Amino acid sequence: QQQQQQQQQQQQKFSTSTSSSPPSKLSSTRAQNVLSLLPSYLLDARAITKYHPVNSPEGALQLSVAENQLSELPILDLDDAKHAKVAALMEDENDGAKRQGGERVTVETAGEGMTLVDVLSQLARSTVPRPSSSTGLPSAQSQTEVHVFEKEMIYYQPTQGVPGVRNAMAEYLQNLLVTPHRLATEGNGGTTENDGARCVAMDPENIILGAGCNAVLENLCMCLVEPGEAVMIPTPYYAAFEFDLVARAGCHIVPVNTFQHHPETPPQNTSTLAVTSSSTSHHNQPIPISSYYPNRSSLDQAYERSLAETSRPPRVLLLSHPNNPLGICYPPEVVKECIDWCREKEVHLISDEIYAGSVYRAERGVDSDGQGATFVSAMALAANHDNHAISSSDAGLGLGPYIHLVYALSKDFALSGLRVRVAYTENPEILVPMQKLNDLCQISSQTQLLVERMLRASVLTADGDGDASPPKKFVDVYLKSNQANIRSRCDKLQQCLDEVDIPHLPADSGLFVWMDFREFLPTDPVIDDATGEETLESKERRERQLYLSLMKEFGLLFTPGMSMRNERAGFFRCVFTAASEEEFELGLERIRVFVEKERRG
Repeated sequence: QQQQQQQQQQQQKFSTSTSSSPPSKLSSTRAQNVLSLLPSYLLDARAITKYHPVNSPEGALQLSVAENQLSELPILDLDDAKHAKVAALMEDENDGAKRQGGERVTVETAGEGMTLVDVLSQLARSTVPRPSSSTGLPSAQSQTEVHVFEKEMIYYQPTQGVPGVRNAMAEYLQNLLVTPHRLATEGNGGTTENDGARCVAMDPENIILGAGCNAVLENLCMCLVEPGEAVMIPTPYYAAFEFDLVARAGCHIVPVNTFQHHPETPPQNTSTLAVTSSSTSHHNQPIPISSYYPNRSSLDQAYERSLAETSRPPRVLLLSHPNNPLGICYPPEVVKECIDWCREKEVHLISDEIYAGSVYRAERGVDSDGQGATFVSAMALAANHDNHAISSSDAGLGLGPYIHLVYALSKDFALSGLRVRVAYTENPEILVPMQKLNDLCQISSQTQLLVERMLRASVLTADGDGDASPPKKFVDVYLKSNQANIRSRCDKLQQCLDEVDIPHLPADSGLFVWMDFREFLPTDPVIDDATGEETLESKERRERQLYLSLMKEFGLLFTPGMSMRNERAGFFRCVFTAASEEEFELGLERIRVFVEKERRG
């Protein structure tokens, strides 16, 4: 009963009901409701003085925005080579002819190598024509007539993205999400060398490119969900999902709480909440990683809650995989269980795999079922299913109408400023509506050209003797370098947390570490007499006090867990890539100072 009351209170922040405030002549109630959907911690964060090495050296270090400043480091394989050349490589759609060009960039010394910005600048200057360009295949004459900005780019483009970019994106996503997991095996609807079955591959015609993560996800949900119907999201989840899905699409968010559905979850011992806590007290036993996994029991409970709150079944289960804010991947069996459950219940599954290229530990695929892998895409697992709902079409992965993907270049490539988001669906009823909705968030032609060049680019390197190495795809070279940089940075943070005995999840992907700071919560909880549980208001109040102390007294700006609907107070997300190396090292020192001072009392 107490949990239901707390859940109802949470829903007030992202319900689809209209505001009760009187109408204004200067703005609509929709405009007024927008602010209520923003996480409250953002107001505190915006008011604080941020760190600057000269102007505000005592200011708060920004470790809460999911950005990757490690993209500014030299790309490792290019940094090690004596000479490196990134060539814009385009393939003609009709005859498969290759055309390439590019300018040689000499790497003088290690540490001054080619960065992502250098590569993008070089590709933006390239005059290699598109396959669809009227100049045709390059010749000595035509090559001089090609400009950086092609004449076709000044006119309207296909709303879902130009064919060349969608083809390049389909190939990239196929290699990233599907191919590593041996999708094509006998008996699973895939292709073998001799059976002549349909080819299992992402179909470019099912790709929609749009400007921005939130816009494309919003459009997808608008095509799947009626206003007021439920979208279920396992907790904790990316706080902005509430704004993205409620502000205009009018979805009703139902958190999927998982702790009580795993017997290994340590109970919350309320008898020790009001005394000085320590890292060894019972209620501070670390939460095992498996406690965060959605399963049938937790999904069934959220399904019933959706029925109770909306009088209708939920329409969507939204997974963040790899997970933001946990910094982990769901095991393949967990994702497969969610896929099976969704198909049985006829609930749409949207897998947000925006960090799929930022998995930096262990193997990406071991066998056809993904056993032993750190990350297996829902696309690979869903296409592996021999399910009656799967389409018999010769094109695509055979996902059926209930499985969908969203992805973007903003995290794996740190290109949030380019606003490139991807949706992939094999549901024929929503393809055209999504293309039309994309009129409102179409990517510019110039950006699409740059993205196409990046996805098609090859890296040519030579050693000190001038011997050339075989060409590699630039995206593969960059992701490998980026993963190594993320892993190194994460190792430093986790080593620091281990040294000061702060529990945390063992991160393997994304840009985050999920930290357990319950030890330092204020010790004045409010316990409901009827249930013996701490009230939601008490949890939020105590965590906010700790959040403000970390930010104002110690200059550490983390994301508080209650803003992400975590089930227990005192957890924080640290974005360890959001700072420069100097700022990151300062952040580690501030963590040590905070822990030492708080424990000393």
